[in-house]
Amino acid sequence: MAIVLPIRIAFIVSADEWNGSPRRANSKKVFSHSSAPQFRSTLRRDSGRLQVQEDQQVNSFVLRCSMCRARRKLLFLSLLIMNTCQSWAQTPLNLSVDLRDAPRKLLHATEILSVQDGPLTLAFPEWIRNEHEPAPLTQQVGLFIKARDGSGVVGHALSWKRDPLDLYLYHVTIPNGVRSIEVKFDFITSDRNGDARASSDANLAVLDWNTVVLYPYNGPDTRAANLTVTPSVILPSGWHTATSLKAVAGAMQQTSSIVNFQPVSLEQLVDSPMISGRYFREIALAPDVTPKHYLDIVADHPEDLDVPQARIDELNQAVHQAGLLFRSHHYDEYRFLITLSNNISGAAIDHSQSLDNRRSANFFRNEKKQKLYADYTIHDFLHSWNGKYRRPEGLATPNFQTPVITSGIWVYEGLTDYLSNVVTVRAGGATKEEFLDALASKAAYYDRRPGLQWRNLDDVDTMAYPLWSNEDSNYDNWRLNGFDFYSEANLIWLDVDVTIRNKSNGKKSLNDFVALFYGLGGDTGPKVVPYSFNDIVACLNQIVPNDWEGFLNERLHTLSKAPLQGITGAGYKLVYKEGADKDFQYSLAMSIRSDGVISDVLMDGIAYQAGFGPGMKILAVNGQPFSKATLQQALDFAKTTTTPIDFKVDNTGVDSDLRLDYHGGQRHPVLERVPNTPDRVAEILQPLSN
Repeated sequence: MAIVLPIRIAFIVSADEWNGSPRRANSKKVFSHSSAPQFRSTLRRDSGRLQVQEDQQVNSFVLRCSMCRARRKLLFLSLLIMNTCQSWAQTPLNLSVDLRDAPRKLLHATEILSVQDGPLTLAFPEWIRNEHEPAPLTQQVGLFIKARDGSGVVGHALSWKRDPLDLYLYHVTIPNGVRSIEVKFDFITSDRNGDARASSDANLAVLDWNTVVLYPYNGPDTRAANLTVTPSVILPSGWHTATSLKAVAGAMQQTSSIVNFQPVSLEQLVDSPMISGRYFREIALAPDVTPKHYLDIVADHPEDLDVPQARIDELNQAVHQAGLLFRSHHYDEYRFLITLSNNISGAAIDHSQSLDNRRSANFFRNEKKQKLYADYTIHDFLHSWNGKYRRPEGLATPNFQTPVITSGIWVYEGLTDYLSNVVTVRAGGATKEEFLDALASKAAYYDRRPGLQWRNLDDVDTMAYPLWSNEDSNYDNWRLNGFDFYSEANLIWLDVDVTIRNKSNGKKSLNDFVALFYGLGGDTGPKVVPYSFNDIVACLNQIVPNDWEGFLNERLHTLSKAPLQGITGAGYKLVYKEGADKDFQYSLAMSIRSDGVISDVLMDGIAYQAGFGPGMKILAVNGQPFSKATLQQALDFAKTTTTPIDFKVDNTGVDSDLRLDYHGGQRHPVLERVPNTPDRVAEILQPLSN
């Protein structure tokens, strides 16, 4: 709905002046609104007085009368503006999404929106807080806007114009007498890189509501939480669906072709993805826990719906352990939405009342993939508390057009990464030995990450979106990337946990911080409670007094090597031992693929100094055609001689000979126990109990 005002209003006045009483210090309120022409006179506060500055001289009596009249008029106008804005915010939007062409990679959206005559701006959501890059605007196509008369009959088309500075905004002028409009457009579900993978295929689809909605945008103060949307979907025949949204009839009617949902805020709608498909299964998780939890799966083939009981048991335990850790819940019910397909782009996205994980068809039955990705599911589950309920204030924006400030993502992702590693072990999804192996690899990764010498974690957080979107792996160790705010921050939160335990002689832990910080307000429905850096420091000091501000600032802002203090404090140390080095990064300071292509070279490492670079392809080693086995044999032989290893490499069609003077053999990282110290890792990984 457009708001048209013939004036510009910008004034400051004390709260007591509105009531006719004397002013008190620090009692001012600020009101503002912009529209077309501007007053020639302006109201300003000077030396504690409200004055009117005119272009001509007036006597004091006229001035006082003018001030009284101005106040009455401005009060009336401000109330009018607030009422109009409130009416606009509460204007319902009816949204219908037709998925019947999802097998052809098209979604059809239709909106009905009440409007008033005048200019109107519609916005395609750009900044989705749980996705680390802008929304895919290029996939939105076929936009048509038509007027509707008072009886709802669709009439003539209305022209729209894209904002030249903000491409996610559309401007349209509503003619006199038009009280609602129909907005139609399509969304192409294939990836932006144009390959065949998508969010839909012949048997299933994932619906992200932010890709199929345009909403009224009235500037930065627009609040998505105040805009009501009544959504519905049309499914292909025989398809089922699952989402945290509530169907009008109450319980989900999964085989209905048309599903009408209860009205929700735009904020909650975008936070409630939907999966649908021909082959569907729902499994109740941890049935003894309230609120309820469900595992909902859609798959391309019915056999992929068979989930081993061990996987279900791990998720049951994860639900129990998360409840014991946070000691609260902030959702009405929770749904693990899993899409199993080899045709769908992989994704793992967190939401308040659900998670959206898209995995390969045999995900639940493949042990290797379970070890690699099982904690991703738990990671997104824990985001319901950390990131959705409590959110860094820079990510708690009022709408989806306001750019986010990502400086708090070391908590949003880093703490969640650490907790998901821990809860996975507590739930039986991994062992202590597997946890230590992964921790050793993470520590060694940062032990050999020279980019830490010029870019601190705070800058990685600030650069989160461009680093996440970057797909160039060349000199990644020198640039750093969008996963560093997960893993480096993970090590910092281990350090926090260990420091709390050591300072309290094992009586307190990060568990206590998590329960206090994320249990604020007790059990609630889905909502957002923002926090600042100072809030974290204050809560940590409630658990164990310490210079937490200095502690965290040092780790966020100091240029240094790997933050390994937590490993040392936990009673371990990082060492490199002789053993298989699968990609040679710990031995030769470069990562080599099985086809001989060098994917990255450690900046200023031995391979870099010998002339190797990313993108080169190793053709031969010591005169023998390259294979990983050949290179491993050459490394083993080099331990017994002083002769350098000879390489023949191709660099974009130019062959050259390089020599690497290395005799240390194959190496890999491990964590060794430090004698006579408490094993804090063993304590951390102990399952929680009532």
